[in-house]
Amino acid sequence: MNKSVRWITRTGLLLAVAMVIQLMRLPQPYGQVITGGIVNATLVLAVTIVDVWAGLAIGLLTPWLALVAGILGLPFMAPFIMGANVTLVVIYALLLRQSRLFAGVLGAVGKYGFFMLTIHVLLGIIGKSLPAPAVAAFSTTQLGTALIGVLLAFIIADTLKPYLERSRHHED
Repeated sequence: MNKSVRWITRTGLLLAVAMVIQLMRLPQPYGQVITGGIVNATLVLAVTIVDVWAGLAIGLLTPWLALVAGILGLPFMAPFIMGANVTLVVIYALLLRQSRLFAGVLGAVGKYGFFMLTIHVLLGIIGKSLPAPAVAAFSTTQLGTALIGVLLAFIIADTLKPYLERSRHHED
């Protein structure tokens, strides 16, 4: 399969998974954990099985989907969610060669850190604040969903590894 076709196919499938889970609007109290975990898994999987650009594409598109679909009740948060997703993807991609676990944990902590910076500094700069439930949703919960996503991505990547290796051999 042509490399650009493979990139579009794999990225599109991962984006579709992220979109579908968001559109399911799973009920609380576990909806955010499940949805966030799966969306974060697609970000890490994209870097793992496609490339950093696929992870960035998904990380930049999913907040806008949530906004357009009416899922994101705080429209001004979309750029900050994009920034947090980019932080996870870039840190994971940069550290992946050292250790997958190290890259995943630091990527998750980086995403959490970006949200903490957003809640405590960046929103103040633009004159916005979050209600208490939103602060909870964009703080420690984000660390948990990012770590769940990393773990889920590792499990899926390990499961897919034989298939992905076979598909690479057919291309050579």
